[in-house]
Amino acid sequence: MRVTLLAALAAAATGCGGEELLHGLEESQANEVIVALDEGGIAARKVRDDGAEVAWTVSVPAREAARAHRLLAERELPRARPPGFGDVFGSGSMVPTPTEEHARYLHALAGELARSVEAIDGVVEARVHLGLPQADPLRPGEPPAPRGAVLIKCRPAACEAVRALEPGIRALVAGAADRLEAAAVSVVVAPAAQSPPPSPSQPPRRSRVLLGLALVLGLGGVGFAGAAVRARRREVDPS
Repeated sequence: MRVTLLAALAAAATGCGGEELLHGLEESQANEVIVALDEGGIAARKVRDDGAEVAWTVSVPAREAARAHRLLAERELPRARPPGFGDVFGSGSMVPTPTEEHARYLHALAGELARSVEAIDGVVEARVHLGLPQADPLRPGEPPAPRGAVLIKCRPAACEAVRALEPGIRALVAGAADRLEAAAVSVVVAPAAQSPPPSPSQPPRRSRVLLGLALVLGLGGVGFAGAAVRARRREVDPS
């Protein structure tokens, strides 16, 4: 009886066999995926991948894999980390052309700025686009004025607070680029997709665990009561 009860509790807590959902994730990406799946009522776990590079794998019960893929697609997860200077300048041609070097610099600078904006509380994702024209020796005169644009996705409840920070965000971006004025930086704030509510047939993970525990305890109580009744009958009728 004890073995049966323990098996039932383990099945209720962990569900069916696991299936690998994503691999090669950074830990921050894996954590974000775990939180989104938990909010959707899907039990997930992360394990570190084998190999020299630090990467993580997220797995879910096999019966939940299809729903987990749909939920992550709706939340646009996992999100790629914006590239920084180390990512962009860590590889490339031995002798890059000035145009290539400038493009890589803009790409890296935009990535660093996006990371800074994503550090703001309530921001889910940020993208920064920079237009910083170079002087053209074949075209005398000043190059066109630089411009910038920032797209911010935030939690719906935090969007109002993020919009209040738009002047600071413009100043942040403008301060990182030569000749870029804060007035030339446009900022768009949009709510990110919300996590869908758990399916009625699939209660949240904690509810499933509590339900399984209650079921196990209930079965144990029924077994105990049955044993007590049988013992009472033997006392009344020893034969």
